[in-house]
Amino acid sequence: MAIKLPSLQRLTAEAARVARRFPLTLLCAFVLCGVGFYVIDLDNEAEQNVQWLFPALSAAGLGLSLTLALALTAERYHWRPGLRWGSLAGALGLLGLWYGLAPAQLDTTWGIRLALLLLALHLAVAAGPYVSELRGRADTPGFWRYNETLFLRILTAGLYSGVLFVGCSLALVAIDNLFDVKVNERLYAYLFVVLATVFNTWFFLAGVPRNFDELEQEAVYPKGLKLFTQFVLLPLVVLYLVILYAYLARIVGLWTLPKGWVSTLILALAVAGIFALLLIHPIRQAAENTWIRTFARWFYLALFPLLGLLAVAIGTRVGEYGVTEERYIVLVLAAWLFCMAIYFLVRRGQGIIWIPASLALVAFLAAVGPLSAFAVAQRSQRGQLREISLRYKLLKDGKLDGAGKRVPYLPLAVRQRISSIFHFFAERNAAEQLQPLFTASLQLPDALLAGTKWEQVQWQSNQLFAVSLLVRADPEATDQAQEISASFAADATEYLKLGDGRYWWANVRFTQYPHDSTDKVVATASVREGSFRLRTQERGRTLLLEQLGANQRWQPRLSVFPGRVADSLARQHSHNQRTYLQLPATNLTLRATAGNIRFQLFMRELTRHQQQNTVGYDFEGQALLEIAQP
Repeated sequence: MAIKLPSLQRLTAEAARVARRFPLTLLCAFVLCGVGFYVIDLDNEAEQNVQWLFPALSAAGLGLSLTLALALTAERYHWRPGLRWGSLAGALGLLGLWYGLAPAQLDTTWGIRLALLLLALHLAVAAGPYVSELRGRADTPGFWRYNETLFLRILTAGLYSGVLFVGCSLALVAIDNLFDVKVNERLYAYLFVVLATVFNTWFFLAGVPRNFDELEQEAVYPKGLKLFTQFVLLPLVVLYLVILYAYLARIVGLWTLPKGWVSTLILALAVAGIFALLLIHPIRQAAENTWIRTFARWFYLALFPLLGLLAVAIGTRVGEYGVTEERYIVLVLAAWLFCMAIYFLVRRGQGIIWIPASLALVAFLAAVGPLSAFAVAQRSQRGQLREISLRYKLLKDGKLDGAGKRVPYLPLAVRQRISSIFHFFAERNAAEQLQPLFTASLQLPDALLAGTKWEQVQWQSNQLFAVSLLVRADPEATDQAQEISASFAADATEYLKLGDGRYWWANVRFTQYPHDSTDKVVATASVREGSFRLRTQERGRTLLLEQLGANQRWQPRLSVFPGRVADSLARQHSHNQRTYLQLPATNLTLRATAGNIRFQLFMRELTRHQQQNTVGYDFEGQALLEIAQP
């Protein structure tokens, strides 16, 4: 019997059908692909200066699930065109709001918020089309079969995308090696982005159920799924139960507090157990499967002591160190699991749609609003700081300014706790939340608003310690008599005035990164005679001294050539793949004169690196600029 392969016409027709059915979802996939291409072509420094990358990528990622959930819900409940397109327009408005509010660079707060919203929206895809079943007394086959189809389609799309990427990548490698055709390494990244965004999404959407009525018909349960659940997942769940109950008996016997890591294992056990019960849910009522109902009942009962263990473990740390986003999420999940266990014991396993629906609501409430993980964590940490300040009399007129001067000697544990709180707010770019405790401003200077995340975090952390005059403490320190040290470094681009028109750059450094051929400014100086800068060209081969002209354009004044020196030395001394040789300082000194300007570059290190036909140069040293009076 001949195998019928799908024709190009059929594939085109199917792709067009998917595009008509889910236009906005595919639009989000294309946005992800386009932004991904743009990122590939950027070097690290340029990427830091693009303000819209994270907002665009995150908005498109959220849009995939949001638009899909709305489109499927509209199909299932036959929304009128006005309602359907109005809801999708509202979704675009929400994505635009996210784009406008999201920071230029990802930080801890927005990273966790994005993860929570992605979880909520994925669960909305699972529950949205069947939300009316929340009022039902019994489960219908459609909800389970719908999610089974989505789950298997996700796995299939991932498999196809992965195999295509590996196959196409090997084909490019073969062309590169067999035909001596130089393949741009970025082509592999382009291929990955296309397959991971457009192809994967389009392929997945092609398998999303269209006829919801067909899903309500009884179907043969996959035997392989039952065997996987019965002989792989459930034994692992039992193994986790045995380990956790043995640990519970141990800490009760020794009367010690549980380790914080046990929370992760309990949550993993609960997720694996509920997932396993969901997989075998359709066959639980069969006469030969009474063991499923028995296992489900005992599993939910067995969760209660373990949830109590989790509450003790996380509650101990909350009592000592306050709430953080991670502890908040663990506590909320524990409360959700407790409610789900009671619910399914009462309902005898019915109403499985409540699992994704309720968890989506919990994730959304944890992501935004006054009860979100971030709002609760910040209130808790701020409260801890105020409590410590009152206990050790650090406040004066309700403010922490100069507290270190008033109370110079604090226990190490207290300084560590204060340092941890300061770091908590600085890392989240939220130092202003502590403004009520300070007179001095904690607002970022305008010059840093477009700076890197690291620069903003460092400024906020340093400002908190500088204003409070409290001593920063290493969280790993154990000795109260630890040494307190302070280190200072000069700005790498600063220059020193030597007098008589002479200026000294103490640090002139250039590093050539792979795939980065852009020119770099390595030093600047605004002096009485004008504004000057040093700029590299040709991957570090040339170092150009430029002066800002009256027309506000940089004009070249003279050049020196580190690359020529490196090429010459390599021909003389480099006989191996890697060579390191110490030479007299005069061999690495370059001089140039142009008019009344004399320039000298004193290199400490000079490196030449070549990959195929691409040559780059690294150098590090000092420079002297001399400007004679005309």
